Formats: sequence, C-alpha cells, structure tokens
Amino acid sequence: MSDESILHKEQSLKILAHLTGWGFSAEVQQRLGAFSVLWSVFESTLETTLWAITDERVAGKYPSTDKTSISTWIKKLGERSLKFNQEAQELVSASAKAAVDLMEYRHALAHGWLIPFPSGATFIRNPSWNGENRSRPTNDAHVNENLLDMAIDCAWTLCQVVTYARSAAVDSEKLSDLIALKNHIHRAVSEANELRHLTDLMNHEKS
Repeated sequence: MSDESILHKEQSLKILAHLTGWGFSAEVQQRLGAFSVLWSVFESTLETTLWAITDERVAGKYPSTDKTSISTWIKKLGERSLKFNQEAQELVSASAKAAVDLMEYRHALAHGWLIPFPSGATFIRNPSWNGENRSRPTNDAHVNENLLDMAIDCAWTLCQVVTYARSAAVDSEKLSDLIALKNHIHRAVSEANELRHLTDLMNHEKS
C-alpha cells in the first residue's frame, strides 16, 4: 500500500471522527449511507417502472422521463392505471404519497443547511435567515439512529413497490406480490409522514 493510500485513509478516519462531534455517530453515518443507496435504487427503478406502466418503448428514443424531475415521476406513479386492480392501485397511490414525504426528508438531508448538535443533527432546507424570499417552502430533516432506521425501512418498501409494480404491469399474475406488501406500505406512509413533519409534530405536542 502506497503512502498516498495510507494518507487518505488516515484523513478519512479523522474526518469521520470529527463528524461524530456534529451529531453523526458511526451508526448514524452508516445509516445515512444506506438510506442514500436505497433512495438511488428507488429513483432508478421508478423510471423503468413508469415505462412499464405506460407501455412506453424507449429504445432509440428520448423517454418521457428524460427531462422531468423525480417529483414528477412520483406523481405519475400515483395516478390511476388500468394495469392494476383497485386494491393494487390503492397501495401504489399510498406508496406515492409516502414517496413524496420521504423525498422531502431526503432533499433536506442532501441540500439543507446543517445544524450540528451532539445529540442529533438537523438539516434545514430553504431557510430565510438573511431575510431573503424563497420560492420553495422551508423543510427540515432531523437525524438520529431511530429516524434513519425509519427512513431506511420506508425506502426499502418503496424499492419493493416499484419493483413489483413493474413486474405486475407486464404480468397481472404478479399483482399478488405487490398486494402482499400492504402492511409494509401502510407503515411506510406513517413513517414518511413523521419524518417530514417531525418539527410540526413536536411543536404540537408542546402546545
């Protein structure tokens, strides 16, 4: 192993230790990484799922999803499709609702201002601390092991939903796999809502 390789590993360990003081324990860092991976898998799988649901043939063409945002993809996922029976459609629509909330939590993590605190950091997106106007609402993401476990659980369920929905879109016999996720989907809806609105929930409990 070269000196350069040893150096960057040593530096990485120092930086990871420094992050601990900001409220990112080793366990939190691990979960942040896992959540990031699962959200990426969800996004990429969602795109191909939409192609399957709409019977879009993309070979040699620019797909309809090419220049649209993830928020648009999630909205399309929740729309009524003849590919699904009523029960499956209700579950897919509920999953889309959870995905919107989890997306806002993820975006706050990825793009928000970090407020470090040893007991648990917070990210705030689109703050108006300098008196500036913002075109998008402020939202935040609280970070600790428990909350990230919720985010990971929710993201994993969403990954399963879009995978099974893609299969069901081309083979109706696969609908049972999607419907079998019912309890997981209901839990994901609750988890994502809490992650997105935790500050409001805490303020409500104080009042």
